[in-house]
Amino acid sequence: MIVPLEILELILLKCDGKTLLAEANVSEKFKNTIEYLGKKTKLWEWCCKEDIPEEQLVEYLQTYEGYDAKEKWRHVYYNWGAWEQHDPHILSPKLCTNIEVRRISAIAVSNKYIAVGSEDGRLKVYTCNKELLFVHRIVAVKLSKLTFIGNQRLDDSHNFSICLVVAFNNGLSILSYDGLEKRQYDILDVISHRRVEMTIVEINKSCSGGYNVKDVWFTRIYSPTCTTTYNMWNGKCTFLINDRLCTVCYKSPDITPMMEMTKGVPIKFHSPLMLDSSTTQILRDNVIINIYKNAEKSCRLSDAVIEDYVEIVILKPNKDFSIKMFNTWEIFSSNITSTFLYGNTLLFGTSCGSVYFYRLQNWKNFDMKNYTSKQIIGKHPIISMAVKETETERKFYVCSKFAVHEIVSWIPLAGSST
Repeated sequence: MIVPLEILELILLKCDGKTLLAEANVSEKFKNTIEYLGKKTKLWEWCCKEDIPEEQLVEYLQTYEGYDAKEKWRHVYYNWGAWEQHDPHILSPKLCTNIEVRRISAIAVSNKYIAVGSEDGRLKVYTCNKELLFVHRIVAVKLSKLTFIGNQRLDDSHNFSICLVVAFNNGLSILSYDGLEKRQYDILDVISHRRVEMTIVEINKSCSGGYNVKDVWFTRIYSPTCTTTYNMWNGKCTFLINDRLCTVCYKSPDITPMMEMTKGVPIKFHSPLMLDSSTTQILRDNVIINIYKNAEKSCRLSDAVIEDYVEIVILKPNKDFSIKMFNTWEIFSSNITSTFLYGNTLLFGTSCGSVYFYRLQNWKNFDMKNYTSKQIIGKHPIISMAVKETETERKFYVCSKFAVHEIVSWIPLAGSST
């Protein structure tokens, strides 16, 4: 029976996104109808908001900032759906031979640029074609983290502006570059012997082409209380202070410079926390990953190996939490050296140079043994990872101290339907 087009449109408008992706491959008529509805209605926006968890959706929307409104939602759903429903087509790692940095310590990737930091404080920025754009010495110590800020998606290569936040041991620098001039704003002496000062600043572009920095909030934490780790995510900054969670909503219109933090639940970790953000991390604002070593010989699988254990603390809205624990030596025969989360994809880098990919649907059912793919990068520990997503692929950049590798994962759904 031939269904009238008007009836077919009404039926398709009631379908969820996964059904639409499947129906688009049934026939040319279905494909054209879904394409028409996607242009004339907010079909893909509805599907994204209904199917994609909010914490993942926030990240995808940042990736597609600047796209046409309807195209943006379609690309978001296709990319999310490709990793949610299917095993992605992951190509073998490729060495980025043009990226030459000694003693790599951090990497960041935007839509057009790749920034690589080193242990001696040097920063190199490359184009997406791996061509060196500029080199700058920030400080004389290890660069621990790099973050692009602002929209780097510009079509005119002769009219661009790059802004990077560069973190190091006792401060951070905000570096901007417009093709002619570099501007650097430093915030130093962040950590003192008696107290820790925590500051949230807002960075806005000025009329002169530079950047204005405005203090939004700050506080002091006095010894013996200390900050183990923190993370900014979607308008909220989450701190782990000793073993207690505290939060500040820095985008709230009611925020004041000395506003008191909201105290959350104390976490009962199995091992004392260390002041090392690579050991304990907050992912978004609902999960803490804590890695610790088992020093008791009687509890080890082998006397010769000090095993790593991973605690995954899942935070719940009612100020409660649950904990999952895994033995990384039992699963990987190596230790975890790097963790990276993007959308519904979780990556673990290990001490033997391998990267494990996971399709993360929800933390409650997560099992570290059930990885989607394993990629062997080299023989050196993985220290940093980043991602660049386009309409048709995700490119993961994986670093050891000596090299940067690119892993391309093809998005099959993008080429099969609208």
